[in-house]
Amino acid sequence: MKNIIITGGSSGIGKAVALEMAKDGHSLFLTGRRESPLEEAANAIEKVGGTAFYGVGDVGREEDVVRLHREAVEKLGSVDVLVANAGVGYFGPLEEMTIEQFDEQFDTNVRGVFLWMKQVLPSMKERDEGQIVVTSSNLGLKTSARASIYAGTKHAVQAMVWCLREELRGTMVKAGTINPGSVSTPWFDGKEVDRSKMLTAEDVARAVRLIIDQDSTSNIDHILLLPGKR
Repeated sequence: MKNIIITGGSSGIGKAVALEMAKDGHSLFLTGRRESPLEEAANAIEKVGGTAFYGVGDVGREEDVVRLHREAVEKLGSVDVLVANAGVGYFGPLEEMTIEQFDEQFDTNVRGVFLWMKQVLPSMKERDEGQIVVTSSNLGLKTSARASIYAGTKHAVQAMVWCLREELRGTMVKAGTINPGSVSTPWFDGKEVDRSKMLTAEDVARAVRLIIDQDSTSNIDHILLLPGKR
């Protein structure tokens, strides 16, 4: 059984990953900005036989991440897997993006991943085992109109993980990304978009599980996951 931290674990992909991993009885620590949905997610996990704890905080604030990591270690005992999933996106012409939208995306999507990796890596390296899985995007591997800032954060995360993989050569600590296309999550609620051809959060969760469950003879770099209907 593994001890797993999932950031952005209260809804969408994060919650789906938590429920997927709970099926095997793994112990989970979820983080998010609001307590109520975290509590609901933890209850759902326990109903399927998993063990779940949670903590409230902002992945972009170092003091929050340090505190949440400490709480996770106190509850779990150690951290075997970090799923750095928390993310935010705003889309539109570059000149219409606000400074606030720019800062929020980089704080959450890039700084948040860095801060969490910085916390879990020392103990993983000391034990010479552990995994980091980052929820990136297909936009971390390509470009798209109206996604300049969001894609910029995902390219930054992709480079960060690839450089980390070079640092981890010769160890049993692994780092990789899941790069999904559009995913039908609560983020799209209220938006006039066709969700029929999108991936589901459960699709992504199953792919994340493949990364987490890989054996010692493999080291998955990234999984590019696209909808079956395109």
